[in-house]
Amino acid sequence: MKVVLIIGGAVSGSTAANKLIDAGIRSVVIEQNKMPYGKIEDGLPRWHDKQRSGEYDKIDEIISNDLVDYVPLTKLGTDISFDEVLNMGWSCVYFANGAWKDRPFPITEIEKFDNFHYQNPYVYWFNHYHEKSYNGKQVQVVDNALVIGGGLASIDVCKITQMELVRQKVESKIDNFDIVEMEHKGIPKYLSEHNIDYDSLGIIGTTLIYRRNIDNMPITTIPDGLDMEMVDKRKMARRKVLSNMQDKYLFKVLECTQPVDIVIENDKLTGIKTITNEVVDGNLVPVKNSEKIINADLFISSIGSLPEPIKGVPMNGSTYDIVDQESGKFNELEKVHGMGNAITGQGNIKASRVSAKTVGDLTIDLINDIDEDTVANIDVKVKQWQAKSSYDGDYFSWKEKK
Repeated sequence: MKVVLIIGGAVSGSTAANKLIDAGIRSVVIEQNKMPYGKIEDGLPRWHDKQRSGEYDKIDEIISNDLVDYVPLTKLGTDISFDEVLNMGWSCVYFANGAWKDRPFPITEIEKFDNFHYQNPYVYWFNHYHEKSYNGKQVQVVDNALVIGGGLASIDVCKITQMELVRQKVESKIDNFDIVEMEHKGIPKYLSEHNIDYDSLGIIGTTLIYRRNIDNMPITTIPDGLDMEMVDKRKMARRKVLSNMQDKYLFKVLECTQPVDIVIENDKLTGIKTITNEVVDGNLVPVKNSEKIINADLFISSIGSLPEPIKGVPMNGSTYDIVDQESGKFNELEKVHGMGNAITGQGNIKASRVSAKTVGDLTIDLINDIDEDTVANIDVKVKQWQAKSSYDGDYFSWKEKK
């Protein structure tokens, strides 16, 4: 019999489990949260309501399959150790645990200030603060905000900030105020339908700073091998997408602007010292005497996500030590493979699904049978894990309760 352990049950984990189901292979999915939705639930802003619902349904169908044993509220490195996992004798181990650690801001001293936030906990707060059961960290969104980053995730952070600033001004004036509806329609249109002019609100707003030019901002993909004409068209598309987003959500963008220091006044974070870059043959070249200070009252870093280090799991700097990106094979570990955002660093759903399918295709023939005693020991351990999280094996009953 073959039994595969999958760490993480969201897009890449469920895709891998589905691949195994098609091959008649059993899997055990351990998930750190109550439900296996990962960044669809906690990292994809809640205005993507239809997309989230559709992805939830896909994951539910897979994780509830008879060939999948689900283990919620179980985090590798906290609730169970990697050494314990390795010694259990699995046919294979898939890391599909995503990238939940924000890439550290280059000036780490900034982290001690209350008006500085990282993207992942910021979006998590936005997705859940309206829920009655939410008891996590609260965020005070104040005007004159600065977002450091570039790309779709950073744009989402700008949108959240702008809409929260508007909400504070108009929620009491609009019956049944709906921030999701405002996202769908855009700030100007939503306010206009309620006879409110944005400029009358006195909002300074949100500014996104990006160290490269907008042509390099990864809003849309530019595949390798395109001729220069097509590359130029893709770059123009990036500018158009960003411009449309700015029109709809009223944030500002400063390109070729890179943080080099922070400004502290009276023990408070008040600004970022920056330099201007030129992009020469793809490389950043600082412009001499271009230093300036950008003052702000709220700072959000959106410069990427990394996998969380886990004791015993090989790392190469700040990422997992993967020797082959396609198969996701870990260095110096047999039958252990990574997939999805855990190794790609790309948080979008399509990239995670493609990665999981690729890893599955390249590894499924390498999955070996294990003996009956090993399977029996795995069964005992899985039952212990499930009991610890009070999960009785009925997936949809668990979902309804949680």
